[in-house]
Amino acid sequence: MANYTLANLVKDQTVLQGAFASQDVRFRTPEVWKLFLKNTEKFLPNYKESRTREDRVLEAIYNVRSQRALGSERQANHTGSRGDAGVITPAFTTKQDKFSSSLKQADISVMEAVEQANNDMLNAVANFMEGLEAVSSTALFSNRTGVNVATSDGAFDAVNDVFEITESTNGDSAPFIAKMVMDINKYQGVQCTFVCDSISYRKFMKLANQGTMNATNTAFQFSGIEFVHDPTLTTKAVTLDVTYTKGFWIVVPANTIGALTWIPRQNRQGVQTTVNTYGSLINPFDGQTYAFHSYEERADDSANNGYTQDVVTQKELSIDVALEIAPLSVATETTLFAFALI
Repeated sequence: MANYTLANLVKDQTVLQGAFASQDVRFRTPEVWKLFLKNTEKFLPNYKESRTREDRVLEAIYNVRSQRALGSERQANHTGSRGDAGVITPAFTTKQDKFSSSLKQADISVMEAVEQANNDMLNAVANFMEGLEAVSSTALFSNRTGVNVATSDGAFDAVNDVFEITESTNGDSAPFIAKMVMDINKYQGVQCTFVCDSISYRKFMKLANQGTMNATNTAFQFSGIEFVHDPTLTTKAVTLDVTYTKGFWIVVPANTIGALTWIPRQNRQGVQTTVNTYGSLINPFDGQTYAFHSYEERADDSANNGYTQDVVTQKELSIDVALEIAPLSVATETTLFAFALI
């Protein structure tokens, strides 16, 4: 064949390195999921040992508010009511991601087997971070309180369960109004986290930087507030009400939400049998321990870049999760307060 085409070099391949190679598996830091995780061990200590298997139910007791109007005189005969307690049952759900590899798939690849395995695991972790963030965001949004007694500088929409603030008149004071609403609802002096959609997050960050050197100082209202950006709230807000396009956020009082995570005993112990392996790993992105399970099977894996006489390892990463909100005895009341600029 002319022009020495038979002597051409075959396709040259190399492996991209560093940040240039990792951008396709990037993911946002799961801030809402991590907000739930702040109280993992605080509100239900030692639960991991108590829950010995997936089908064992856990219960936790809490004190119920006994609210009474005060009397006006002392009485010789007085029969009082008694206090009460409530119970919550954490609802665990299993989250898992499956992937596989073959013994011979790296034999004709520029990527070593360990590189391929590391990439598979990184993708699984990324799937968990995005998936658990979505679950956490939905839990906050779906459990916003239906009880809000505040009436100043806004109005509570009992249909949408959202405290609405008119932007044209009170937009620059919205963070302080939200703090006032929390105070009126008996969350006085409590550190709060504002989980903001992209619109309110941008507006609040601007207000927070209008300090004493500016014509209008709006930074004073941000003490005691931590801000978390949740881009998915923008769509959730508009789905709830088409007028919620000027900013939407949920206020979370400190220590009133938490996440319980759990993996089976066999994974914690690293049990190996003749047919499968139980293991665990610590996810560096959220600090939680995940269950790892694997087993091998004979296969013709030539269709998947393996070969005819091959061994495929099936792998699964999993974790049980229960997202909990501090229990309240009043129907539809929760500790999560939603706000919108209108």
